[in-house]
Amino acid sequence: MNRFRSNVLLTCVWFLWLQLLPGFLHELYAEEPAPPLRGGDMSQPQDRGRATVPDEGGAEAATQSDEPALIEQDEESVRRRRFLKELGPQPLTPEEQEEAERLSKIAAKMGTDPTAIIGRVQTLYRHNALSGGARTNNLVGRIDIPYRGEFLLQADVPYIWSDPNESGTPNQNGLSDLLVRTGARVYSAPGYALFAGMDVTFPTADSQQLGNGKYTVGPGLVTARVLPDIESLIFGLVQHQFSVGGDPSRQNISTSRLGVIMNTIWWDRWWTQVELDTLVNWEQKAKNSATLEFEGGHEFTRNWGVWVRPGVGLWGQTVLGAYDWSIEAGIRRTFPSF
Repeated sequence: MNRFRSNVLLTCVWFLWLQLLPGFLHELYAEEPAPPLRGGDMSQPQDRGRATVPDEGGAEAATQSDEPALIEQDEESVRRRRFLKELGPQPLTPEEQEEAERLSKIAAKMGTDPTAIIGRVQTLYRHNALSGGARTNNLVGRIDIPYRGEFLLQADVPYIWSDPNESGTPNQNGLSDLLVRTGARVYSAPGYALFAGMDVTFPTADSQQLGNGKYTVGPGLVTARVLPDIESLIFGLVQHQFSVGGDPSRQNISTSRLGVIMNTIWWDRWWTQVELDTLVNWEQKAKNSATLEFEGGHEFTRNWGVWVRPGVGLWGQTVLGAYDWSIEAGIRRTFPSF
């Protein structure tokens, strides 16, 4: 039952993510397909589909026209192309474009748009309740350095207090693994955006309990789609991480993450987010987990914001990176690109 439920959710997440994917479908299906062939199409030979000359015996050997089959096949192709086009960017009215640009700027300034190229300095505290009674407390410092509004360099420096909840095992605290992300906004249109990047982690943890002990790399894509009618943005993300070195005694890493985020802006100073994530661990025979998180935040002064984010594990709490429940709070300051 759990496997069926997780497969259904993964399918839904993939479908939603493909709905958000801008650019590619737009380029392929932007133009209307040619109309289907008709019997009176002047581009076709005038005698196409007509009877042939009678044979010597007086019997007429008629060739069957393939035009109806071609028409049916072409109409089916038109339906498929229209369906795929509906998944891509839809045309917005001038008013919708103006509202979409306004919402995108607000979300970027608040720091809630993962496709935006904007600077930030932030600190967050996160408490995770893990399977088996273990607990971790994370204090993460983050800095984003944008360049010319096109490229981004991000670094996360986490400090962890770990309580393994095991008899005879002391609590651990110290630095965890450093994350560095580089990327760019490779596609942008009114109401749509696509960010592509690469993540690298370094085994900088002070002890084995505080990190993975591996160097990892992996690509990531994030899409953005603005919904002007409800003053919201919806994001789809896909990431993959795999180990490329490090402590040979530690387990190799190969994980994929799929997520959908709904970001709603209230009165230009408040926001809410709902995020659904699934995590697949390929080193554990594709075991997967799912988490659901809710975030409420407020920009209390220009470029300064605070937020609170509770979360709950839906299943797969024993998978690396999952949890039973969590709570997060943070503060950030954003600034324009250099």
